[in-house]
Amino acid sequence: MAVVSTFCKKGGVGKTTFIGYLGHYHATQGKKVLIISVDDQNSIFKIFGDDDKIFESNDNYLEFLIAEHVDLGDILIEVRENLYLIKTLNTDKLSMKLTLERSQEKVIKRIIEEYDKYFDFIFIDFPPSSSRLTEVLLELSDTILIVVGLDSLGLGGFFNTIQYFIDNDINVGSIKYIVPNGYSKNRRAPKVSLEKLKDQSKEFTPQAIVLPALADKSIIKNLQAEGVSPFDVVKLERYDQNAKDILEKELTELFKLIEI
Repeated sequence: MAVVSTFCKKGGVGKTTFIGYLGHYHATQGKKVLIISVDDQNSIFKIFGDDDKIFESNDNYLEFLIAEHVDLGDILIEVRENLYLIKTLNTDKLSMKLTLERSQEKVIKRIIEEYDKYFDFIFIDFPPSSSRLTEVLLELSDTILIVVGLDSLGLGGFFNTIQYFIDNDINVGSIKYIVPNGYSKNRRAPKVSLEKLKDQSKEFTPQAIVLPALADKSIIKNLQAEGVSPFDVVKLERYDQNAKDILEKELTELFKLIEI
């Protein structure tokens, strides 16, 4: 089992989309996958068209498990075969509790270890904001992927992410992959940003692998509007179907490069 996190101190770079598709890919390969949302918006549910499940029940959040009000299986929400999600309710309150009661960190570690018995992969989806909960879960991660938007703000987010790790004594060596997102061969800015990102990665995360850049594709927004993953077996309109098939192939090739 591996605990894998996507992170970046910049919103809107595609962290949730990336980890959602990565998790679904492994689920289609027969692996048991759990994705824990540490974002109170729980946007990961919308990727799979299951955002109605966020409010379907008010007692199956991660916080209830930590408080020992429910059991491990009570908060699992199945969204695809072999793919389960966990939602959060109030991470700010939870982080405050972690800060005031250090014993709670052991509780979270024990929960992760318990899920280890049932899942092949545990993925963690973070918001761009930081908290004590973020620090604890990043420290528990075996592999961290930093998703970086290919523009000046995205590069700033990458630098801020590295500084965040250093300031909070989080092992920078846990960053195994850099995921450039938003590439376009017809636009100069993403090309320049990609070269700068490669240079910055050599300086700040020399042990990390910069993965092939993900292109900015309109099909992703179209699929998410329908609650469809590239790895779903569905029939779409001809244009969307062709674009989905191409996206699925490109993501499959990319995900095969990620050793977790």
